[in-house]
Amino acid sequence: MSLLSVRDLDVRYEVGDGQVHAVDGVSFDVESKSIVGVLGESGCGKSTLSKAIIGGLDDNAVVHSGEIRFDGEDLASLSDERMREIRWEQIAYIPQSAMGSLDPVYTIENQLVETIEAHRSDMSKADCVARAEEVLELVGISTSRLKSYPHQLSGGMRQRVLLAMALILEPELIIADEPTTGLDVLLRDKILNDIETYRDEFGVSALFVSHDIADLVETSEYLIEMYGGKITEQGPSKELFAEPVHPYTIGLKNSLPDLHDSTEEMIAMKMQPPNLLNPPEGCRFINKCPFAVEECESTHPEFREERPGIQSACYRSGEADQMRAEATEVSWTDVG
Repeated sequence: MSLLSVRDLDVRYEVGDGQVHAVDGVSFDVESKSIVGVLGESGCGKSTLSKAIIGGLDDNAVVHSGEIRFDGEDLASLSDERMREIRWEQIAYIPQSAMGSLDPVYTIENQLVETIEAHRSDMSKADCVARAEEVLELVGISTSRLKSYPHQLSGGMRQRVLLAMALILEPELIIADEPTTGLDVLLRDKILNDIETYRDEFGVSALFVSHDIADLVETSEYLIEMYGGKITEQGPSKELFAEPVHPYTIGLKNSLPDLHDSTEEMIAMKMQPPNLLNPPEGCRFINKCPFAVEECESTHPEFREERPGIQSACYRSGEADQMRAEATEVSWTDVG
């Protein structure tokens, strides 16, 4: 049994004009001691997916249908009290904004200790402080910083404090939402290495959410790619990106610089994401795709496995070799 199993998840936001279909029919698994990446541009639904798993959706959002099973329990159907028991104890969450997630009027020690005390009533204050010191050193921060306030730390240090908070109760799963955004290259590399280290040493699984392709391909074993609230392609990270099948992945790959060939031209995809208040009846990617056919307009394609382990939601996935060959010659501007 998978540690985390999401099936046909549908999350919607209630707005004045109707419902925004932020996550639509998403299914995937996270195995024990694995790192799964979730890739997608802003507005694709990846952060909503993260919040739905931990029960942290905004007040106007609702899990319309589907299952989120963690260790056999359906998280979407649990009471608030049960979810509070699971959060941090079994599933920890690292949000996007470190400064906005730490309380500015409490010291780092206060916030780490409070996390422990909320779940471990049998631990003494001294033991809680000792654990806070231990986990802070684990992420490479001096214990002298326990008495600091968030504004007295750099952005990278605040991000590592959140990582320490995520690890402090030794959860089975960490959900990291854009954990490297805004960090310099060295700190980004350290955070990525840390995630892999904790997986190897402590058996922690991770759902790593990002729009940074390089980070995800380097760190995760399995990659889920989202666009317009749906999964477009998924499979082993390096294999998926080496020979992409879905036009969206092909376009993303062509928009990146080739470090081995400085003369290779990057091709930008210049267009707007789909309107999820009134999503297209057919493929969500139709407004960007230069390879669309008539069938793409009426129904969204089901997943097909064209290569072992690689699943793609595209009617033309069987023509992936041809699409990759033609991708540098076609227009990636708005076509729908």
